[in-house]
Amino acid sequence: MLNRYMLTVILFLTTGISFAQIKGTYVYSAGVDAGTRTLTFNGSGFRDQSTGHVSDKYGEGSFRMDNDHLYLNYFKLEDKDSSTYKITTSEELYEYTYIFVQAFDGKTPMNGVQVALRDGEFNIVFAADSMSEGKTSLRVDKAEKIQYFTVDFIGYNRVIIPFSRFRQKRSDVFVDFKPQRTMIEPPRTEAYKMVKSDHNNLILINSEGIKFLFIKRK
Repeated sequence: MLNRYMLTVILFLTTGISFAQIKGTYVYSAGVDAGTRTLTFNGSGFRDQSTGHVSDKYGEGSFRMDNDHLYLNYFKLEDKDSSTYKITTSEELYEYTYIFVQAFDGKTPMNGVQVALRDGEFNIVFAADSMSEGKTSLRVDKAEKIQYFTVDFIGYNRVIIPFSRFRQKRSDVFVDFKPQRTMIEPPRTEAYKMVKSDHNNLILINSEGIKFLFIKRK
């Protein structure tokens, strides 16, 4: 029993030391992209922020260190940014759902905008693209699986509206797209080989053999 207790304490202390070695904020410091990415470690969590020419990227999650490897487990994060929209509704007598959409960038109508009906897992059940003057019209007869209504255009913030707002109504939706400034990192796990980790430097190599040099921010 005593030996088991000592082993537990040693393992706990080892884990604590590993996290302490990689605590704080590290700034990417190589080439023309120096200063564009920061990794911040606190406890067993991390935050990943990148600044680009057009848009930024953001992610956070948990990390662990094992056999000279660093594993970054990105959590699923909801994108808090959205384009703006206005909805007007009226009752529909025949229990169908009618949705008219018109999309704009400022005052300019946008053609090629995707309007989609999605299920509870966010999979597309049906989708259509806006045509002349950014307009799209949908009639939904069977809506049992539909949970979300989305409006998308590449490079702009998505509009997400619960489908319950439209069910068995006649609705007009006017969307004003806003450029997407921050991209949310998708959930995944990234593994890096740790070449060096101390109070000043963090050198990592990814699965493709690319080396990343980070310097700790004072």
